Amino acid sequence: MSPKYKHLLSPLKVGNFVFKNRMVAANSLPHFLQGPETYPADSVIAHYERKARGAAVTTCMGINNFSAGKQLPMEADFSHFPDYNLYDSNCQNYLMQLADSIHYYDSIACMGIFVGPPSCYPLMKWKEEPAPATKPGGMAPPPMRTFEIEKIPAHNAPADYDKETLAKIAASYAEQVGLLQFLDYDMVSIHMCYRANLPSKFFSPLTNDRTDEYGGSLENRMRFPLEVLKAVREKVGKNFLIEIIWSLEDEEGGYSIDDSVAFLNEAKKYIDIVQLRARNVDDAHPTGFELQETPFLEKAAYIKKNVPDLIIGSVGGYHYPETCDKAIAEGKVDLIYMARAWISNPDYIDCVTEGREDDIVPCLRCNKCHGRGPKDPYVSVCSVNPLIGLEHKIDRLVTPVTRKKSVAIIGGGPASMRCAIYLDDRGHDVTIYEASDALGGAIKHSDYVSFKWPLRDFKNYLIHQMDKRKINVKLNCKATPEMLAKENYDVIIAALGAVPAVPPIKGIDTVDIGSATKAFMDPDSLGKHVVVIGGGEVGCEAAMHLEEKGHTATVIEMRGSLAADATMIHYHEMFDAAWEAHKGCDAILNATVSEIKPGEVCYKDAAGNEKSVKCDSIIVSAGMRPLKDEALAFAGIAQEFYMLGDCKKAATVQQAMRQAFGVASRI
Repeated sequence: MSPKYKHLLSPLKVGNFVFKNRMVAANSLPHFLQGPETYPADSVIAHYERKARGAAVTTCMGINNFSAGKQLPMEADFSHFPDYNLYDSNCQNYLMQLADSIHYYDSIACMGIFVGPPSCYPLMKWKEEPAPATKPGGMAPPPMRTFEIEKIPAHNAPADYDKETLAKIAASYAEQVGLLQFLDYDMVSIHMCYRANLPSKFFSPLTNDRTDEYGGSLENRMRFPLEVLKAVREKVGKNFLIEIIWSLEDEEGGYSIDDSVAFLNEAKKYIDIVQLRARNVDDAHPTGFELQETPFLEKAAYIKKNVPDLIIGSVGGYHYPETCDKAIAEGKVDLIYMARAWISNPDYIDCVTEGREDDIVPCLRCNKCHGRGPKDPYVSVCSVNPLIGLEHKIDRLVTPVTRKKSVAIIGGGPASMRCAIYLDDRGHDVTIYEASDALGGAIKHSDYVSFKWPLRDFKNYLIHQMDKRKINVKLNCKATPEMLAKENYDVIIAALGAVPAVPPIKGIDTVDIGSATKAFMDPDSLGKHVVVIGGGEVGCEAAMHLEEKGHTATVIEMRGSLAADATMIHYHEMFDAAWEAHKGCDAILNATVSEIKPGEVCYKDAAGNEKSVKCDSIIVSAGMRPLKDEALAFAGIAQEFYMLGDCKKAATVQQAMRQAFGVASRI
């Protein structure tokens, strides 16, 4: 039987190499997966091993060696870029182990080179040292060969470099790619986008104001990037693959997509592949606010049409195999680059090969793989794949199943469903008791909100996985301790969820107030102008949804910024842009609500002045109160008892999924 996604799974000959399919693991690494090690840690090797099972090319993020062993503090978005020292023989040993692990799965071993501040271009200089003294009658030892590193600052403006220095920088690129080739890598991915490094700075008219042969015209601005690529190709020869990562187009006032076409038609003399990205780093990580699944595909197709004889790949939101296969079939691109799809689905290749697209876990596009909120610890997580950060040690964390158990789960939310799926896969009998008429719990509202489509896909995925298994689901059934005590379950898991918290505001109990859930699911019951008390991520989303449904909304937030606890890296900027696009939304910051009156919300501004806002309806988004006492009522009626999800502590989807896996893996 031919595979369902035959175009996506078809091999591709590139130079002297054969790609086993058209799927590439783009150069990515969940933030903070690498510790302080100066070599690829076991956690990193295990992560890339999983990707290599499926990806034709596994691109590792690691050579930020231009930074000469120094990194930025974690507040900056460079702490997840490892800084492997190519010139250290101990690090070289681990780099070869990483390449060997990738080759084990017949994947192309590719290393990414990224120049991140504070950095320099190192250029190795060999020198001969005098031979050590020889003992009388002994054999003369050879002279000692050592090297020193010349460091050239990497983040100056193009105008700051003379021609001699530019030649050294090009030689530095070539030298380090040559070392990768020596360490048994097959390919390099050179970062040349977002004006994050010197070659792209030279190409963009926004950053290049030189007036000599390296500035001004398009031909001059492409000169230095081409010199870099030429130097690399001359160093490694033909039996090595060179890829560049390139922004399709620049920010307003910069280079155009046709300028990219002109450059790539020259660059193809030296490179094999171009990976096309968005014009800036945040747009390259699209979220649910981007209602298109693959927003950059058509522009990539334009470049492919106009740059013959170059392998074209595209990245940015690719996830579902139907979309990816169609893009290949229609000749829009040659390769599909994915990052988050491999993170959320360690078994992505199995699902594609076997035509089990319904088993692919939807990515929430929350970008928590880049870090959580600004006050959260620095850990690597995925909202839907709890194994991220645990891949290298998961075997010792999971308890082997010794006997089949009967398990009751109270509540039908996402944590309950995910735990039930894990338990069923481990061979247990599971019954879910859900008081309402549908599964979904706290994420049911995703059915009603336009920009919540990734969360809606995830909810529907969980429900579909429940339907595929022999899990007994009792809807419209409010479980009680007395009821479950009669069933003789081996395990009781309480996942009752949480209810909206009601802050102690004067007058709050004298007026009709609603929750964010009401704003999402029943906006027609609210008046024209709504005040939302609480400007966290949920409160802002409620306001934006209300605006889309014809209301105006004013958010009152006590902190100095909206959605202050949302994912900061690659997500917050797009959240801000979505907020600005909703013209019917307004915000009052640094304000404390002091009293609620019929049709009016009173507050104190940052200076302590009393003010008020007139409104037709009021929504309170002030967090959730866990139903902890209600959950504890079920303790003691079975041999094992666990609490899960929001009833234990109000949690994100990511935290709930990690809890679900942890509980299930111990039963």
